Amino acid sequence: MPFDSDETSVFSLRRWTDIDHIRKTYWRACSTDVARRCFRLDAPQAQGLPIRIATSAVTRLYTVVQLTARKGEMSLIRTLWRCTFSPRLFKIYEVTWIGLVDKSYEAKNLERWGDQIVISFAAIWSISLYAVPVIAMFAMYQRSYSLIDNVSCLSKVAAGAGALLIASLAARGYSRINNPAYVKFVDTLNEAHLNYNASTKQELHKYDFEFWAWPVDFNVTGDIADKLTLEKIAKASGRLKRQSGKEFIFAIPCKLLSYVVAHTFANKLIYPGSISLIGWAFGSALVKGRSDLIKQGGERFKLMTSDKNHLDVMFVDRRTKSSNGDTLVITCEGNCGFYETGIISTPLTKGYSVLGWNHPGFASSTGAPYPDQEENAIDCIMRFAIERLKFPEKQIIIYGWSIGGYTATWAAMNYPSIQSLVLDATFDDVLPLAIKAMPPSLEGLVHNIIRDYFNLHIAEQLNRYNGTILLIRRTDDEIICIPQNNLAGNRGNMLLTKLLLRRYPYLFLSETFESGAILSRFLSAETSERTSILESFRVNEKHCLQLIAADIQSNDGVISYPSTLGKECDAKTKLQLVLFLATMYMKDQSSSHCIPLSVDLFHPGWDPASTIAVK
Repeated sequence: MPFDSDETSVFSLRRWTDIDHIRKTYWRACSTDVARRCFRLDAPQAQGLPIRIATSAVTRLYTVVQLTARKGEMSLIRTLWRCTFSPRLFKIYEVTWIGLVDKSYEAKNLERWGDQIVISFAAIWSISLYAVPVIAMFAMYQRSYSLIDNVSCLSKVAAGAGALLIASLAARGYSRINNPAYVKFVDTLNEAHLNYNASTKQELHKYDFEFWAWPVDFNVTGDIADKLTLEKIAKASGRLKRQSGKEFIFAIPCKLLSYVVAHTFANKLIYPGSISLIGWAFGSALVKGRSDLIKQGGERFKLMTSDKNHLDVMFVDRRTKSSNGDTLVITCEGNCGFYETGIISTPLTKGYSVLGWNHPGFASSTGAPYPDQEENAIDCIMRFAIERLKFPEKQIIIYGWSIGGYTATWAAMNYPSIQSLVLDATFDDVLPLAIKAMPPSLEGLVHNIIRDYFNLHIAEQLNRYNGTILLIRRTDDEIICIPQNNLAGNRGNMLLTKLLLRRYPYLFLSETFESGAILSRFLSAETSERTSILESFRVNEKHCLQLIAADIQSNDGVISYPSTLGKECDAKTKLQLVLFLATMYMKDQSSSHCIPLSVDLFHPGWDPASTIAVK
C-alpha cells in the first residue's frame, strides 16, 4: 500500500515478529561485530517504529555488508601476496602413535612451475657477477652491432625475462592460495612473526621451509673486540712489517689484484660449500638429513651474529637420555660440509648432546666464510650454547674437521675452559696447501691473498689453548698431504710437531737435535714400523706416565705450558717421552679424508692430569 510522507500518518510496524524476521535475516547475513552494533533493535523499540526508519536501518546494514565484503577482498589480497612471496615449503611433520612422521609437501603443478622459474632466475643472478664481464667483453668485440643495438637487444631480453618472472610469481601465488596446506602454513608463519613465543614456535616446528623466513631465536649484540685473533697476535709479537712509502706504492697493483681475486674466486675455491649451485645440488640431501635429525629430537634455531649474519643451527638435546648427554659437542664442518650430512652423526651415536651449524654462506646461513665472519659465527655459537642452552663451558667439547679446525681452535683459544678440543683430518696452515694447488708462477699472489684475507693458521691458534686435545690423522688422506697421498707429507704431522714443540720445549733441546728427526720418522712410518720404533727405543708407558705426573706435582699440581718436562732428563729419556706423547695426542684412522670418523675414535682425548693417579 502507498505510504504518506507525513510521519504521523505513516504505517507503523507493530508486529514484533516482522522486526525480528528482518533483524535475524541481516544478522545472519553479516556476522561482524560492527553489523551487530548497527542493528540492535529490541521488541519495545520496534513498537511504533516508522517504516522509513526501518528501511534506513536496513540500508545501513547493507552498507556494512558491502564494507565487510571489501574487507574480505582486502584479506584475500593480503593472503595472495603472502602466498606469492612466502618461502618454499618442503616438509610437514605430524605426531602419530608411531612417533614423529614427516611427509613431503605436495605442491600443485602451477606452483612447481613457478618455483622452477624463480629458482632459475636466482641461479642466473648468483653467477651474474662472473658472467657479466665476459658478456660485456664479447659485446665490445661484436663490431657489427652498434651500442644502441646492443642496449636495445638487452632491454628486450630484460623485459621478456621480467614478464616471465612476474607470470611465474603470479602462477605460484594463485596455486598456493588454492592449497589449504600452504595457506595453513602461511597463517602459522605469520602468527609466529607477530608473536614469537614457545607456543607459536612449536607450531612452526611442524614445517620445514626456506630458512630466510624463520624468526630469529638468538641475537648477539656488540662485537668481539675483546677476543683474541691472529691479527692481534701478529701485532703483539711485532711480526707485522711496516712498509716504506716506496714499497707501498709499488705494492698497490698487487694489493688491488689480491683484493679482487680474494673477493671473487679465492673465497669459492677455499670454501666451495659457499657456492650457491652446490647448495642447490645438495638441496634434497640437506632436507633429508635435517628431517632425520629432527626425528632424533633435533630442534632448529636461527642465530644472528654480531655482524648481522644469520646462522642455521641444529641442536639435539640428550641431557636426560644418555650418560654422555650432559656434555655438548659443537661441530665445525669442513669447506664443503653441512651439519645435515656432516660430522654430527659420530658424537650423536655416542650419546652426546650435539650443536651443529653451517658456515656463513653455506646452505641457509647468510654471509660469506671470510675469517672475520667465521670468528663471529663460532663466537655466536659458543654464546648461544652457554647463555641459552645453559651448558657450562667445562661441559663443552669442540669438534672440528678439516678446515673446520680454524673455527674450532679459535673457539678453544677464546674459551679456554672447555672440556676438550678434537681435531680430525686438520692441517697446521692453509698456505702450503694453497701454494701446492696453484701454478708455481702464482706463488707470490697466492701468498699475499692467503696472508691478507685467508690467514687460516690453525697451529698458531692451537698453541694458545692449554686444555685437553685429541688429534686424528687419516693415513690415506688425499687432501692435506704434500705430496699427495704421502703419509710423511700429511700436514697433521706438522700440527702435532708444533703442538709438542710449544708444550714440551725441553724435550727437543739436545746437542744432536735428535728428537725432531725421530718424531718425523715415527710419524712417517706405517703402523707396523711405528711399533718397531717404539720397541727399539724401549718406550715404557708406565714410566713415561710417572715422569709426567712427577713434573705436574713439582708445579703444585698445576698443568701449565710451556712445561718443564724433560728439563732434567737425558737424551734417551727425552726421545721416549716424545714418542709416547705423540701416541697420546694423535690417533690414526685408516681411511681417506672424507670418510666419517669411527665412533670408537671419538672421545675427549688424553688429559695429562690423569697421570697423577698412576702409581
